[in-house]
Amino acid sequence: MHRLLAAGAALTLAVPAPASHFADPRITEASGLAFGLRSPGVVYVQNDSGDTNRFFAVDVRTGATAATITVAGASNVDWEDLAVGRDAAGVPSVWLADTGDNLAARTEVRIYRVAEPRVATTDRGRRLDTQPAAVWRLRYPDGPTDAEGLAVGPGGTAYVVTKSVLGRSVVYRVPPHPDADHVQALQRVGTIELTPRAVPNPFGFPGELAITGAAISPDGSTFAVRTYAEAYLWRLGPGGVPAALRERPQFVRLPRQPQGEGIAVPDDRHAWVDSEGRHTGIYEIALPPSSPPSSPPSSPPVSGPASARPTRAVARPASGHSRWSLVLAGLAIAVVLGVGIWRFRAGSRSTPGSTGR
Repeated sequence: MHRLLAAGAALTLAVPAPASHFADPRITEASGLAFGLRSPGVVYVQNDSGDTNRFFAVDVRTGATAATITVAGASNVDWEDLAVGRDAAGVPSVWLADTGDNLAARTEVRIYRVAEPRVATTDRGRRLDTQPAAVWRLRYPDGPTDAEGLAVGPGGTAYVVTKSVLGRSVVYRVPPHPDADHVQALQRVGTIELTPRAVPNPFGFPGELAITGAAISPDGSTFAVRTYAEAYLWRLGPGGVPAALRERPQFVRLPRQPQGEGIAVPDDRHAWVDSEGRHTGIYEIALPPSSPPSSPPSSPPVSGPASARPTRAVARPASGHSRWSLVLAGLAIAVVLGVGIWRFRAGSRSTPGSTGR
């Protein structure tokens, strides 16, 4: 397994004003965010547990809901993320990740895929129904876990990113073909290990460690994950996400949000983020200049095919920290971790019968 210290320099950016706010009072637990391909200027967003099998098309500049889309053949146990991308046949599609499992109790999770509707930013209050969704019934090879990140590349390759308040998230590749009759195993392709940087957020150190969203840009050049406080970016090369995780990510501090969860990267210059809560803001964030991915680090040979080798990215504080600051940070983590996890649990709204947040 390759191991690389991924200590991308922190970017201190001016706090932007929201580009818009969700105007629809039904959008209270926005857990994902993705830009339309067939619908320019539209972002799609879904509530997580407690809502029905629907998602919303929103004018990103005004926050007004253009359409509500009901997904045929789907149920919402805990939809934690969504993504838009072209499938293997080139059809613009919406993927929805029913992967929330805060209690790590679900032996099976699901992903749904439907053709993207065509919605105009001038539409208001349209109600649309999809054709029956393609369904992936999935299990993790290591047992049940919580996951809130879903990223889909331009050829339809999808990745699930798990969520951990201890900072070690796993990246899994979704099998290429849906199957509503059989449970398929996700393929583990890498890990992401995060360390707190003392970035303010509602949940303290655990809020910096828990990955709440993921995205791949439509051109396949950028892979991003976010926590409640920051985002990490990898530039993708021929090896895709597994190879990129061997490299040093770029770190971007995000605006403070009530419970930031969704992230979209429509191009390599901007990211957009949203948050749970009623009438919360949608932010546009400037990204650092793009740089081509470097070659993978040299290492001793590893047995087995390259596509099966897990990779790991370790994101730690920037190199300017002294030894004592790291010691103090470790002590601080030990003191506040329990309190932070309690606040994290309390801040994430629980719905009766729900398995996730």
